[in-house]
Amino acid sequence: MRNNTKDWLGIILIAIGVLWIADNFFFFDFDIGGLIFSWHTLFIIIGIVLLNNSSNSVPGVVFLVLGLFGVLNHIAPFNIHFRFRDYWPILLIIIGFIILSKRKSIPVKTESKEEFSTNENNTYYGDTIDESTIFNSTHRMINSDNFKGGRISSVFGSSKINLYNAKLSPGENYLELTCIFGGCEIVVPRNWKVIVNVTSVFGGFDDKRFLASDAIYTEGVLIIKGTVLFGGGEILTY
Repeated sequence: MRNNTKDWLGIILIAIGVLWIADNFFFFDFDIGGLIFSWHTLFIIIGIVLLNNSSNSVPGVVFLVLGLFGVLNHIAPFNIHFRFRDYWPILLIIIGFIILSKRKSIPVKTESKEEFSTNENNTYYGDTIDESTIFNSTHRMINSDNFKGGRISSVFGSSKINLYNAKLSPGENYLELTCIFGGCEIVVPRNWKVIVNVTSVFGGFDDKRFLASDAIYTEGVLIIKGTVLFGGGEILTY
């Protein structure tokens, strides 16, 4: 995945360089510089990255179509006034699609009342998590003897998920992460095997764990995947 992303980045840089040189020699009758440094190009890059790294193609296609539409309007203006300030609410629609599509990508078991409970300290005992934070902040302590992953979504908000007292289920356990103009902090035990496969677009997700060379790891593995768009996140150990 990451090699493909680097390939696309190289192709984009080459294309920008070629177009810019051509513009310097007056091969075009429109402003290439204004096109390159515009929201149209930004949307196209975001769309390509999302299509290349996400299992769901809807958000990437939406970004790509909007970007291409803007480029065409820049080169050969349509008979409509296409101004970004008029169409920025489309971003809210895109965010909504991303949230809905992520909810369908990983099955999360619904726990019965006997299996899943909470208390005033925001402690959860279920084996899966389905946490959505929008314009808010949450802090969850997970106490599970067979944690299997789940979903975390932070949109204009922040989430802190503490798995320090949890035990990982054998095999592969997927935790899907979506951060859009938001952040997420995940705390895991030192003896967990964790694979981070998160796509960041104008954001970042850092692995800040202290890894001991002589650590004895659990049988299971936690695979964190997803997208960070204009946001950030990190994984820690205590």
